[in-house]
Amino acid sequence: APKRHAWLPQNIKDYGDGTDDRCRHNIHGVLYLPSTDSTAGCNSSRLFALGVVFLELFSYGTEILSGDVLKSIQKSAASSSMAMMCINIDDSDVPPSGRPRKRSAVDKNDSNYADQMHRLKSLGVHDPICVLLRNLLDCVNGDFCGNEAYKTFADVKLDLEMMIDVPLRFLRNCDAGQSCQIERGDILFGREECIKQLNDAYKRSCSGEFNGVLIRGEAGVGKSKLSTIIEQIARDSNGCFFRGKFDQNHEIKPLSVIGHVFNNICNMIAVDIFSFEDEIKLAKSLESALGSRAWVLAQIVPSLSKLMPLQQLSCVSLQSVDLAESVRYLLSTLLSTITKHFGKPIFIVFDDVQWADAASLQMFTSLLYTKKNVFFAFCCRDGDTSIQAEDPFQVWLQSISVFSLQQIHVTNLDYEGVNNLISHDLCVSPRLTRPLSKIIFNKSLGNPFFVWRLLESLKKNEMIYFSRRESRFAWDIDKISDLEISDDVLSLLIMEMKKLPSDIQMGLKVFSCIGASVNEAVIEILSSHLAINLGSILDDATRKCYMDKVAGTKKYRFVHDRVQQAAYEMIPEEDRRLYHMNFGLSICSHVLNGENDDLFFTSVNQMNQGGPEILADPSQKPVIARLNLNAGAKCIELSDYASAIRYFTNGVAFLGPNHWNDQYDLSIELYDSAADAACNLSDLVLAEDFAKTIIHRAKWTEHKLNAFYVMSKTLRKKSLLRESIHYVLSVLNELGEDTTPIGEETQLIDRIRSIMN
Repeated sequence: APKRHAWLPQNIKDYGDGTDDRCRHNIHGVLYLPSTDSTAGCNSSRLFALGVVFLELFSYGTEILSGDVLKSIQKSAASSSMAMMCINIDDSDVPPSGRPRKRSAVDKNDSNYADQMHRLKSLGVHDPICVLLRNLLDCVNGDFCGNEAYKTFADVKLDLEMMIDVPLRFLRNCDAGQSCQIERGDILFGREECIKQLNDAYKRSCSGEFNGVLIRGEAGVGKSKLSTIIEQIARDSNGCFFRGKFDQNHEIKPLSVIGHVFNNICNMIAVDIFSFEDEIKLAKSLESALGSRAWVLAQIVPSLSKLMPLQQLSCVSLQSVDLAESVRYLLSTLLSTITKHFGKPIFIVFDDVQWADAASLQMFTSLLYTKKNVFFAFCCRDGDTSIQAEDPFQVWLQSISVFSLQQIHVTNLDYEGVNNLISHDLCVSPRLTRPLSKIIFNKSLGNPFFVWRLLESLKKNEMIYFSRRESRFAWDIDKISDLEISDDVLSLLIMEMKKLPSDIQMGLKVFSCIGASVNEAVIEILSSHLAINLGSILDDATRKCYMDKVAGTKKYRFVHDRVQQAAYEMIPEEDRRLYHMNFGLSICSHVLNGENDDLFFTSVNQMNQGGPEILADPSQKPVIARLNLNAGAKCIELSDYASAIRYFTNGVAFLGPNHWNDQYDLSIELYDSAADAACNLSDLVLAEDFAKTIIHRAKWTEHKLNAFYVMSKTLRKKSLLRESIHYVLSVLNELGEDTTPIGEETQLIDRIRSIMN
């Protein structure tokens, strides 16, 4: 006869207190139950028979099977004598016909079971195993067994495997105190194909076939979660992992995300250099590759000073070069030089690149030319209506088609994926969570972030609760079925936030105005300004899973950009600009004489979001205009002309209606700077507009000279060399200069072309 067997691990250990030998249960060998007929006994009777066998095994010969229980078991076994002989845990028989059940579950007070389960617990048998046994023994009632009774051997096998594979979740003794929170797991369900693609992309990048991956998907599908897989690949490859995340509000210093990543790379290299000789070799290679221009790069990557002696370099003039292009070249050269000397592969993930500034996007393009020992991953959101076709991000997406980036599209989970996720987070068997998962799947359409927020919402409303009877989470399926649940996660979040205490609501609104993250310096300033303890509120928001502490920093971050968006939308639209202006003015008062660039940019960005119309005091407008001028100048130092243009344009907006008379010098500076920056960006229409305005409005000739120069450069950038020379000569003649020594235009053009050739 074929052998039928039920397999259990040699040792089942209480992971809650693994030091106590009393919590270790030895299962003796493998149980073989020979059978002459694989179909003998109905499914319920066979499941019940398996329960009897398991009960005997876990009782260790103790007199648990006595009294009424023994009589009940003997009576049932007699009615199906062959049932004990045909247990097959791999069987997936069709469950019994769906006749109406008359009992919802085994009653804890039922004398047939409750006392025996209590005795098992007293022997140290875990709660989940006691529940498993009870649900097997309940099968004795056939079609009238409880809803949680087992129906197939496949379900029994799955539950046992989960106890073995994930004991911290499915084989632990719980109580209400320990399980008051739904624990969000780190396992990625339904992402097997994405994980396979990531592993394949890395293997192919090692042979030079790929530069990295572009991970795309809608908000909340778990794109950022996949970075944990890349981090695992880095560990398995003895590599180093780095990550940078962009913010929709750009509430940071220009290029600071890339600078932060490269700072960490330099810090890591400085620590991991194997010998003094290696350190000298790397320093010499960097000096040779970067030359005297390394000081430019040090403005973005200060930790470069740990790898080479910057203090010995002279600050050469870069008037004749494109500073932005130079920085892109220098950063790529830095990465190439490091990878040649550093034996380990480097993994770099940039998250939410749809919010990256134009300078950072251009930097990505340059970095992608570094192919050896570097693996890049870019995560971006699809389907965002706020991103237009002409947006720099969309232009960048089209431009990188020349690079070998494997695209990975992350979609919503299917029903099985949602059920596995819910089962894992609630620490409940998947067979029991199916009805709940079906409702949540239909509402969330399988969006993982939406699923998790729905679980949290149902728990807060006590529709998911901790059951002392079952020692696990349970739920009121009827109430949940009848509940009107919002069809989008944003509305759900807003609804839940409105139930929070007023101080936490206020704190979330304040944090959402600052951006995706907020640092402790800003918290202290705004706490003083608002006369409330935002630090304490932040801790409460973190405990309620709206904020997270960023490891290794003094920053807190919203757990998801949708949470920030929901908090921001709780602010009445007419009040948002006032919030921004007040916060900006408050932060600005602490950094006017300081050196903290991050706070400086945060304050200016806040005031710009408020706008000039919100200011009650007109005398503040030129002050903010001057701050924008300073911010733009700092951006140019970092070769970020796109951000510089934004600050100069905002500065112009803060000038008064009669600014050419009232703030003449400031107007000249702003328009001159804007014209230069626009020309460097090749935004020739904007450059000409600013230059022509200066030529028309300036009172003295010397104030027009730079505008004349910009106009000639725009013509040259349009490849109109003859027109550019003609314009310069006409300006010189207009200024009364003798242009005779220069010669005829034709001769001059020929000379210039000869030099260019």
